[in-house]
Amino acid sequence: MSKVCTDLARTYEWEQPSEHGLIFPRKRDGSVRISEQETKLLFVQHLAVDGRFLFSVETPTMETYQQKGSTPMSGRVDLTLFGPDRKPVAHIELKAHNCTVEAVRKDLEKLLREKTAGMWFHTLHRANRRTLATLSRKFDCAFSLLPECLRACDQSYLIAFFVLDDAVLKWQWLRFVGDHIRNCAAVAAMFGEVAQCSPWVEAHFRAKQNDEQLSAPSKHRQRTARGKGSREAFFVFIPQLVSDTALHLSTRGGSYRLRQYDLTKPSTRPRAFTIPPYPSFDTLRASNVIKKWIPVTVEDLDYGIDKEPQYWCERIRTVNREYFTAENEAQSST
Repeated sequence: MSKVCTDLARTYEWEQPSEHGLIFPRKRDGSVRISEQETKLLFVQHLAVDGRFLFSVETPTMETYQQKGSTPMSGRVDLTLFGPDRKPVAHIELKAHNCTVEAVRKDLEKLLREKTAGMWFHTLHRANRRTLATLSRKFDCAFSLLPECLRACDQSYLIAFFVLDDAVLKWQWLRFVGDHIRNCAAVAAMFGEVAQCSPWVEAHFRAKQNDEQLSAPSKHRQRTARGKGSREAFFVFIPQLVSDTALHLSTRGGSYRLRQYDLTKPSTRPRAFTIPPYPSFDTLRASNVIKKWIPVTVEDLDYGIDKEPQYWCERIRTVNREYFTAENEAQSST
């Protein structure tokens, strides 16, 4: 796992190929595509060189699952390690980004029901405490939806999160003993409100820079387009414009765009516009028409503002509820 993390850190931070030539591809808009596929290939490359285990990818499960449709079918495990007798010794599930509870639940079900020790390796582009807390709640919820699996499970699983932007790995063993109460307690200790009592092991994999790299800023961490200035983003409240919801404000250098998401149609691309009396970001900021500024989070930056409107609609609902609804009620009562 440490070799995989070292390659991930170097390949992401300095855009160097991994030890065996892997790079992160770029999307049409020029941004780096992050997925679990890079991690899978790195595991495969190092397993092939190491030679201690036989292995397979997209391994058919022994159990059947009914994730969709009406017919139970064999599932697929991302990566499986085998002993000399060709019996599975560990299943590895790979994930990326802050995925849904259901995405976590269905892959946890495979790990638990296959009755083999395993690993969950989760790659995150960027993350802060809020990101990891959100993911912990999703894992806690996902396990609560698998009571029968928890009741019977007596295997151990290595749970690992690797954050590319910081090159930090957090990992911990989740050990089950075939007792429902004790297994639930183990989940609560790792992902519940009392998670502090079972601390995560942390390892840093920041790639060593050569002289040329030391003289240049990281392409990923700067988030600056040459000749256009730095990027920033906010949720803003402009009651003169829209009185019942926050807008998304993105800036680059002296230009800006406001986006209004239709919360009743979360799959609809947002309307992007500027306010004619304020042609530049400086004039908009000086006008004081924006009554509240809420910076977007590091986690938010992983989602496209035009291509993933569902995510932003949900975020704006949260922002409305946390920052604007209470304020409006307070103003109405005075």
